[in-house]
Formats: sequence, structure tokens, C-alpha cells
Amino acid sequence: MIRYPSFLIIFVILFLAISLYQIKHLITKKEIELAQIKANINGAKSDLNILKAELSYLKRPDRIEKIALSKLGLKEILPTDIWDLKDLINITDSLNDGEHK
Repeated sequence: MIRYPSFLIIFVILFLAISLYQIKHLITKKEIELAQIKANINGAKSDLNILKAELSYLKRPDRIEKIALSKLGLKEILPTDIWDLKDLINITDSLNDGEHK
């Protein structure tokens, strides 16, 4: 006959074996989940690099200039279009003096 302490030892060994199996199974599931997360991160990094390349392509000055001239109807800046701040102050002063007269 199996005595009481022997039965207890067999029960503890069986409990530990089942617990270790469950822990191993849980760890395997977590490793698979971690691999999927790493794959998602690598995919996101790849997408980010592609988006950065597309953005730098879209921000090219010659492309923006073509769009500004053709689609928006803008014109190139001429030297006469550049004013000095002092000129603006002088013009506003002369306009204000003209109104006071």
C-alpha cells in the first residue's frame, strides 16, 4: 500500500509537472506574440522610411516652384518686389501727413 506521505509526494510531483508544462506553454505563446510585435515594428519602421522618402521628394524646391507657377498662378519675385522696411515707414508717414492737411 502507498502510505500517506508517499501519496503526498506523488501529488506534489504531478502538480509541479503540470505547472511546468503550463508555464512552458505560456512562454511559447508569449515568444510567438513577441515575434509578431517585432515584425509589426519592423514593418512600421519600413513604412516610416518610405514616407520620409516620399516627403523629401514632395518637398523638392523645383517641384514646388512648378506648382506655384502653373497651378497657383504665382510669379517669380522681382527685385522691385522687395521693399525695405524704411520705405514702408516713409510711405505710411507721407500718407498720414497727407490726411492731416
